[in-house]
Amino acid sequence: MKKYLSLIIVLFSLAINAQDTHYSQFFNSPLTLNPALTGLTKGSVRLGAIYRNQWFSGINSPSSTSFFNSPYQTPSFFVDAPIHLRRDAIGIGGLFLYDRAGAGSFGTFQGMISASYIKSMGRRDNHQLSAGIQVGYTQLRLNQNDLKWANQYNGANQFDGNTASNVSLQPNVGYVNFNAGLLYYGKFSERFSMYLGGAFYNAATMKYNLEANSTKRNLYYRYNFQAGLDIGFGKFHLLPSGLFMQQAKADQLNTGLGFGFDFTETTNMTIGLYNRANNITNKDGQSESIIPYAGFEVNGFKLAASYDVTLSRRKEVGKGVGALEISLMYIIMPKALNIKKIMYCPRF
Repeated sequence: MKKYLSLIIVLFSLAINAQDTHYSQFFNSPLTLNPALTGLTKGSVRLGAIYRNQWFSGINSPSSTSFFNSPYQTPSFFVDAPIHLRRDAIGIGGLFLYDRAGAGSFGTFQGMISASYIKSMGRRDNHQLSAGIQVGYTQLRLNQNDLKWANQYNGANQFDGNTASNVSLQPNVGYVNFNAGLLYYGKFSERFSMYLGGAFYNAATMKYNLEANSTKRNLYYRYNFQAGLDIGFGKFHLLPSGLFMQQAKADQLNTGLGFGFDFTETTNMTIGLYNRANNITNKDGQSESIIPYAGFEVNGFKLAASYDVTLSRRKEVGKGVGALEISLMYIIMPKALNIKKIMYCPRF
């Protein structure tokens, strides 16, 4: 049964390869969330990394027994910065991402560069309207030697590697990415602010196919909408947020509430609880995970962790079918503090 499970998971990964990578901590990965967030930071430079490890103890193969060798991993790194103009700013940034699925059988490498224009509005420049674009390249790599196909199992449910699969796949496929986004942020008072944005991905309509000698197909479009509030009560903050995204017939809704506390102007903590539901627009919709979250920030350095507690039928596979995410972020503040060069921006 475990062999059939591994087979199903690998095939499932190949079937949905057109769907883009995403994180539970979407608010801590701004350049994968929306290109318009490029450079939208209070500092002079923002650096970040996030690591997702999924199903690390539920379906490990004999060759994948350690935590850092689990079959589903997604690390990424980004850097961005604002270039200040008289009132507005231009954001520039870069993103590198690797997604591994199926015990190393299927890997996605992605490199992106981002740019945005951040327009300040209002008498105190306390409203921002940002438009951003991303251009990059994605390469899909497939190790066909690790794949097991249904016709390679005999009647006793034993795998026979000498049996030909009669399936021909391409080991490397690449295509160009083009993404665009728009985001509004407003600080209405010291106690209330909000952000609202949306992004459109894979606008270049590239064609590809992992199956050799087959007609290439369009890369599916993806779009998302995100929103959040920051409601302050002295040193306390209520931080509701949500993200909806759809690609082809698959969709996902992330909602939740964070509770923030400011120890000082440069030190704060946030804890929260989030929910992810899949396919909410069709009859197969279900709540997939509950996600507890905790983050701590001091002097521009932020460390956060979350864990996806699986609620869907996938939990029947066994223990450890959730996902652990760890994110690191560091915002470098300018040496000479100039209030005209400190932008209002969302607190995530």
